Amino acid sequence: MPDTNDRAAFLAAHDVSRETLAKLDIIIATLDAWRSRSNLIGPKEWPQIWTRHVGDSVQLLDRIPDTARVVDLGSGAGFPGLILAAARPASHVTMIESVGKKCAFLRAAIEAADLPAEVHQGRVEAAPPIAATFVTARAFAPLPELLDYAAPWLCKGATGVFPKGERWNEELTAARQRWNFAYQAIPSRSGGAGVILIVREVARRHG
Repeated sequence: MPDTNDRAAFLAAHDVSRETLAKLDIIIATLDAWRSRSNLIGPKEWPQIWTRHVGDSVQLLDRIPDTARVVDLGSGAGFPGLILAAARPASHVTMIESVGKKCAFLRAAIEAADLPAEVHQGRVEAAPPIAATFVTARAFAPLPELLDYAAPWLCKGATGVFPKGERWNEELTAARQRWNFAYQAIPSRSGGAGVILIVREVARRHG
C-alpha cells in the first residue's frame, strides 16, 4: 500500500474535496494492484506516489475548468489523465495510450472510480479526431515533438497544459524554431525548477 505519510503530506499541500479524495484513493489502490504485473510505476517512485505524481497532476486543475474536454497524450499510469477526471466530474477526459497493458489498467481505474473518461488505444499520431478544449501530457516528449503530437488540437484553438522539468527553457527555445505560440510558465508547486507550461495560439512556422 502507499505510504500514509506521503498521502498526508499531499493533503497538507493540496486542497481537494472529500469526493475527489475518495476517487483518488480508488485510483491509487487500483494502481497498487496492477503495478507489479504491468510495469506502470517504478518501485522507487511508489513511496512518493501522492506527493510527486498525484500532486504534480492536481496542480493542473488551476488551469482546467470544470466542464473541459481534455485529451491526455501518452497517459501511461494515468498521470494526469485519471487525476483530472477524478477532480472534474463534469468534464470528459480521453486518454491516448499505445501499450495494451497500460490501457487495461486505465480502463480498470476508470470503472472502479466511476470517472468521466475513456481510453483510446493507439499511437497519438494515428488518433482519430477527438474533440478537446485542453491537451495535457506528462513526461511524454520534449516540447518540440510534443507540439507536433498535440498540433491537431492546439492548432484548432485548444490550450496545452504541460508539466515540464528544469530544462523547460531549452525545450521552449527549440520549440520556437518550428512553432509560433503564446505561452505562460507557472512555477511548479512540486519543487525544483520545473513549471506548468500553458501554450496557446499555436501555428507552425513557415520558411
